[in-house]
Amino acid sequence: MNFVDKTVLITGAASGIGNAIAKNFAKLSANLSLLDINKDNLYKVAEECENLSKITVIKFVIDVSNDTELKQAVNETVKELNKIDVLINCAGILSSVNITDSDILEVYDKVLRVNLRSVIAATHFAAPALIESKGCIVNISSVMSKLVCERAIPYNVSKAGITHLTKCVALELAKYGVRVNCIAPGIVRTNILENNGYSKERRQEIEKSCLNKNLIKQIIKAEEIAELAAYLASNKAVSITGTEFVIDCGMTIFSQHCNLN
Repeated sequence: MNFVDKTVLITGAASGIGNAIAKNFAKLSANLSLLDINKDNLYKVAEECENLSKITVIKFVIDVSNDTELKQAVNETVKELNKIDVLINCAGILSSVNITDSDILEVYDKVLRVNLRSVIAATHFAAPALIESKGCIVNISSVMSKLVCERAIPYNVSKAGITHLTKCVALELAKYGVRVNCIAPGIVRTNILENNGYSKERRQEIEKSCLNKNLIKQIIKAEEIAELAAYLASNKAVSITGTEFVIDCGMTIFSQHCNLN
């Protein structure tokens, strides 16, 4: 696979899965438009991508939940790089809140604006360019869209929304030659828990709990998600659209199994 002369726009590109996706596309010679709210990390990732290949990298320090900022970044991408071939919606935040907590509605609104509404907005703003290029979209969901866990209503609902949104947009854009898929990872070794204020002890507890539920006893590498995203965006996947790809070391199977012995 290579993406020479292709333009890939990635939200949430400064860390974790988005970081790995950006670097992988850089290795595959794609020109990049990188969006994130974290300026220092974003500039660092952009420099690393530029050092990996002879490509053009532009960057936008924005809040994806701000429609004006997001629309401007998309429009500037088309202006500077002439087109958008691939949209990767990867921006996301976590939350820890219970349905009985006084701030549940405030937290819900914040998480949904970043995790779900920004995906709709980015897709809407980029749609004309993607239709022109007959491009594709890869959304990053989560196995939490399928599982139930405590104190995670906003996050789980947002990821379930992404999964269904993927199918809806795939239906609407198919007639224009645009493909839309999503990836639902299990626990991935990134800094998302640390970035969202989880203590070292709590992060270790979560990792141990997830490992116990994984049929394959390991933590997923962000690079695995990046490679799958590149495949779905490539001409090797021209017959794939409206599909969710689960990469979770068997966590969802474990959660659904029963022992009849």
